[in-house]
Amino acid sequence: MLDAERFLKDTPPFNLLPNKEITRIAHNLTVKLYSKGEVIFPQGGAPLDFLYIVRKGAVVLQRDGQVIEYLHDGELFGYVSLLSSNPPTSTAIAQEDSVLFLLPKKVFEGLTKNYPDFEHFFTKALASRIQKSIVGRKDTSIDRFSSVSVSQLILRGPLAVDADLKISDVIKTMVAKDYTYALVKIDDHYGILTERDILKKVLAKGLSTDEVKAKDIATHPVISVSPQDFLIDAMLLMAKHGIRKIAVFEGNKPLGVLEDKDIIAFESKNLVFMIKEIDKARTTEELSYIYKLVSESALEMVLNGADPERVGRYISELNDRFMKRAVYLTIQRIGQEPVVPFSIMVLGSEGRMEQSLKTDQDNALIYEDIPMLDVDHGEYFKTFSEEYIRVLLEIGFPPCPGNVMVSNPYWRRSSEGWKKEIASWIEKPKPENILSIAIFFDFRNVFGSSALVESLRDYVFDYIKKSKMFIPYLAAEAVKFKPPLGFFGGFVVEKSGEHKGEFDIKKGGVFPITQGVRALALEYGIKKTNTFDRIRELEGLGVLTKDYSKDLQESYRFLSGLRMRFQAMQIKEGKEPSNYVNPEKLSRTEKSLLKDVFKVVEKFQDLLFDKYNLRYFAQ
Repeated sequence: MLDAERFLKDTPPFNLLPNKEITRIAHNLTVKLYSKGEVIFPQGGAPLDFLYIVRKGAVVLQRDGQVIEYLHDGELFGYVSLLSSNPPTSTAIAQEDSVLFLLPKKVFEGLTKNYPDFEHFFTKALASRIQKSIVGRKDTSIDRFSSVSVSQLILRGPLAVDADLKISDVIKTMVAKDYTYALVKIDDHYGILTERDILKKVLAKGLSTDEVKAKDIATHPVISVSPQDFLIDAMLLMAKHGIRKIAVFEGNKPLGVLEDKDIIAFESKNLVFMIKEIDKARTTEELSYIYKLVSESALEMVLNGADPERVGRYISELNDRFMKRAVYLTIQRIGQEPVVPFSIMVLGSEGRMEQSLKTDQDNALIYEDIPMLDVDHGEYFKTFSEEYIRVLLEIGFPPCPGNVMVSNPYWRRSSEGWKKEIASWIEKPKPENILSIAIFFDFRNVFGSSALVESLRDYVFDYIKKSKMFIPYLAAEAVKFKPPLGFFGGFVVEKSGEHKGEFDIKKGGVFPITQGVRALALEYGIKKTNTFDRIRELEGLGVLTKDYSKDLQESYRFLSGLRMRFQAMQIKEGKEPSNYVNPEKLSRTEKSLLKDVFKVVEKFQDLLFDKYNLRYFAQ
């Protein structure tokens, strides 16, 4: 097996191992020849017992008949199944006559246990493989409708009422709980009544809502599907019977009602479709309906494993559209247009286009204070801003707990007013000013004069150059919270309280990267606000190496994705989404990846600590 030894010494990650290990590995390899077109292992087959190494030839990996990767001499595959002990997620086929080395699972597990660098290679490769599969997904309506089961859609729990309940009480219940239907228990089965039934069968006929009962106008038995049925089957049933709602039952138990709007929400991942719907909406009621669809759609994207960078941009792009449309509705309500240039800016995660599923609104307003007779610009924008926030709240945007909204005069200023306040922040980097900077300095124009906003941005960068101590103060915030890793490599979690057994992934992972990258971006004059974009620009300027830039981006992607996934699970469970993660709910591979990611965060904090001499800022 001398050929195998020489080959492995030049093949990552085996080249990281001592020579004696490579010799031992070579003696444990099985050499196998596969003919062109021969299946090496099938998708969904038994968990694999070998790591496959291409010695000579070519192998193609396919998932659901679609090519996902081509492999050539020196490349490895099958490790996903080995690491997870799950069936292979792809089919491996010899693209030409090929010679493969097969390394037994037991030997592979021993190597990953005894050689951290060897294990790190495969966990990073696994993360890359996951990312490639996300980016390469195809998404067509017919395919989705035909392959997605009803259980994969987000459904509210059912509203059920007694058969003998008066329609007046049914109406009160539906209004109080915000339902457009009610299931009606009639003997051993269910019927359904809707708002349209009440209008047509009761009110239009002049009947008393106190005399008519639910069973009198319910349609029964209700047409239903099971959670396992495909979405396309539910749609065909709805079309056949001319209905907009179809019940979902598990046996005799109602789980909810699938409505046409739920199907629109599933289809509405099409950004262009949603933008058109927002742009033509004329009332906050219409926008509120679309806002709920967008929220549900974003949740489904996360649950289906979408790239967190794309999810953040998706949410932000649509939120921008809502905020733009809200301006027109606000002007209609107050009956007066502004007479000077102004801009509504978004701040924080929305400014970075990195919104998670735990969102609120952070916004500010800037206007050009041009002197005019009989016009008080400050008073006008006070009226405008207060009404504007009312519109956003009606649409569904949650209020900001910190009151970072244009209705707060602190976040609504003239151009000169903002320049004075920013100068004060930079000259006096007190904790409260650093907090304001962290929120504000990712500002981005969402409606109005981009020239006004970019002029302010130029002012910020020019003023920063005058203050040598300002950037270190920002960087010091990025090293304040360490990743939740203990001395022996375990996760440090809350010992008691609501989040016992969990850790805050934002504080210990996401924030150090966003804050540190923001500090570097401000120092080097990078005007982009998105963290991924900033890291790429820092790489282009030579501040970060290509390899470290990639590590930092993928670490931020992993942390953001994990944060979103746990928030999605919390929402599905009816809980308020938080930034806390329970490590016991992670797989062995995810735990290993997360520890590697936290080490990247620690390395980044060390870089900031040394670059800005932050020992003098230690508290």
